[in-house]
Amino acid sequence: MYKTYIEMIAQWAATKGYKVVGKWEEDAFYDKEREIVYSLRTQNPKNQMYSLLHECGHALAFESKGYKNRFPTLSKRRFKTAKVNSRTNTFKVESILEEYDAWSRGLALADRLGIEIDKEDYGKYASRNVMTYVRKAV
Repeated sequence: MYKTYIEMIAQWAATKGYKVVGKWEEDAFYDKEREIVYSLRTQNPKNQMYSLLHECGHALAFESKGYKNRFPTLSKRRFKTAKVNSRTNTFKVESILEEYDAWSRGLALADRLGIEIDKEDYGKYASRNVMTYVRKAV
C-alpha cells in the first residue's frame, strides 16, 4: 500500500518537473536539481512516505509566491542574495517554521492525492522530526 502511495506521490512530483528518488542518504529537496529524495535508511515504508510528503511540502513552499515573504532570511541564503548567519535566532526560528510548514503542506498534498493518512500518527512523526530543529536551535 505505501509503495503504491510513494509511486502516486512520485507521479505528482513528475507533473511539477521533479524526479523522486529513494537513496541511502538523508531525505532532501534539491531545488536546482529538481530532485526530491526520500531515505531508504528509513526502514518503515509508511515513514518513507511521510518523509517524501514532507520533502514535497518543501517543493510546494519553495515554489509558492509567498516563500520569500514568509521566510526572508532562509530565502536570502537559498537564493544567495545576502550572507546569512545561521546562528542567529531569526535563522533558527525560520528554519523551524519552514520545517513545520513543509509537514503541513505534505499532509495537504496527501489529502489532494486521496492518500489515506492517520493524521495523529503523521503528526507524531512530523513532531519528532521538527524537534530535531528545535534542539539544534537551543
